[in-house]
Amino acid sequence: MMVLTEADKTLAGLRILVVEDNFLVASALARRLTSWGCVVLGPVGSVEEGRQLLKSSERLNGGILDINITGGTSAPIAQEMESRGCPFFFITGYASPMALPEHLKSHRRLQKPLDEATLRSAIVQEFGAN
Repeated sequence: MMVLTEADKTLAGLRILVVEDNFLVASALARRLTSWGCVVLGPVGSVEEGRQLLKSSERLNGGILDINITGGTSAPIAQEMESRGCPFFFITGYASPMALPEHLKSHRRLQKPLDEATLRSAIVQEFGAN
């Protein structure tokens, strides 16, 4: 049985879409979010899978989107989330400018490898907490 700390309880129940095509990164991120009490949708590694999850998810608190994924970028997923009024932020392993449409570049971007404190802070600030 998982026991949540007081800090974890602030994130408990948040439903977060994870789009990441690197299996090891996706697994580690999903484990970390789950350990904080979040409900992980995915992880998925393609635009098509991400869109399918968005369509089938009635309630979503936010999304963590790797910029460069199999077959291109996560921009189409980000645009769909934006049109639904659903917050998200990007993660990337690249230091160079983002390969995203200009209007998406203003969204938060975290550099991989992800630091636990930075990730938690971004989730609280972007998605709110319970």
